[in-house]
Amino acid sequence: MYINEYGNPDDPKLILLAPMMVSGSDLYNIMSPYLKAAYFIIAPDQGGHGKAGAYISADEEYRQLKEYLQKNGYTDLKLVYGASLGVAVGWRLFMDGTFNVEYAWFDGVALNGKPSRMTEMLISRMFRKRKKKLERTHVEASQSLVNWYGYDFARMMTKNFERITLNDIDAICYACCHYDMNVLTAEQQRKLHLEYGEKDFDLKLSKKSLPKYLPNVKPVIRKGYPHCGYMASHTKEYVEDMERFISK
Repeated sequence: MYINEYGNPDDPKLILLAPMMVSGSDLYNIMSPYLKAAYFIIAPDQGGHGKAGAYISADEEYRQLKEYLQKNGYTDLKLVYGASLGVAVGWRLFMDGTFNVEYAWFDGVALNGKPSRMTEMLISRMFRKRKKKLERTHVEASQSLVNWYGYDFARMMTKNFERITLNDIDAICYACCHYDMNVLTAEQQRKLHLEYGEKDFDLKLSKKSLPKYLPNVKPVIRKGYPHCGYMASHTKEYVEDMERFISK
């Protein structure tokens, strides 16, 4: 993990944890133009992305983030934001009583109490296949990503995908499919915004678990959108919604 910092540490602290194929600095550049208030933003490059090393595990990524936050005395956090892969670390931070997390916003996460080994293997196989295809074709933007996210977003993701290794893929897919699930307290649920695209495969994986573990959280379902698709297509509106949520 490589920690990117932006702004004044005296301002409210936002943690931005990006999805796979998006670095922390990328996510900052995408979201920051639409934030109206002043924040101190911590946007880590996770393993396999940006300036970070290899992706070993979500536990290792979190260990490094926690060490950094504690070393700097950053224990009061206005928002923990995570999308897809980013939630693997964001969930650990949200559930860690060491920190005072005021709000959490998680997008496109498989909160499944009984993860399927077969699901993990299928997802890993899919990304491995696409990685090998990219190594053969060297396209600027993967067509499947263009179909989901538009050309500019897909080009950014494709560039990041070039440096992700097959070992990174396996570790990332494991992290995305395994969560320690417990019933959240009413206070934790009050702090949490959860959302999915209507076509998001993680929504299907989570449907049975959400009423059990988060009975008071009503996920926002973005109709017609794929995994993290609304964030990519309507970033301005998405960030405005997020900022309204944390200013309640």
